[in-house]
Amino acid sequence: MKYCIEVKDHSANTIHRDVGMLKTFLYWALNNKYTYNNDFIQFKKPPKFRTDEIALNYQQVEQIYNHDFSKNKKLERVRDLFVFGCTSGMRFGNYSAISREDIQDGFIRVIDLKSKSKSLAIPLNSISKAILEKYDYELPRISNQKMNEYIKDVFKELEFTEDIKKTMKYGDELVEKTSKFWERISSHTARRSFITIMKNNRVPDKVIMSYTGHTSLEVFNTYYRPSEEDKINYMNEVFK
Repeated sequence: MKYCIEVKDHSANTIHRDVGMLKTFLYWALNNKYTYNNDFIQFKKPPKFRTDEIALNYQQVEQIYNHDFSKNKKLERVRDLFVFGCTSGMRFGNYSAISREDIQDGFIRVIDLKSKSKSLAIPLNSISKAILEKYDYELPRISNQKMNEYIKDVFKELEFTEDIKKTMKYGDELVEKTSKFWERISSHTARRSFITIMKNNRVPDKVIMSYTGHTSLEVFNTYYRPSEEDKINYMNEVFK
């Protein structure tokens, strides 16, 4: 814990993951009789902290989708993959591996990569269908690491350069960090954006969860990120 906080500068959520991975390894060592020390079982993971992650609204997704990247095919492919994620709600591992065989009767039908026991049936819409047709139903292949690197270049070219504050938790201390909008974008922003767009359009949670594969409402709701504009619109809608 001391090393993670003071040397690696990890946030509370990263430490939560680190300790979880360490305990998984120690359970494996105990079960395989490499150790008989089980003191680690009593060690509790630090609680997770909800961070201020970004979600795009529909107008921003359209802006990205309509931008001309014809002079940079690499960014065009990355953009198309990202927008496909924004309009399907799938995990990157799922939507980056779509093929023609996964499309049936106007639905994307795949096994959720995380649970491996849940079948997803996601209706195509005008944008997701157009992207599939553009690539003849074989979307570009790219690693998640490269995707996270190049998608920042996409947003940088589109001049998403405003400063965004992010509250992090280090131990018991809350710290605010400022970074550029484009620096905060990752492949996972697409899934978060899909959920936020759908919820803002009053789509029932159970319907959205049937697209995304979530089984826990608590986990699902952590993806919802209303923007300040959304908050203003909802307030004005109620109070006219």
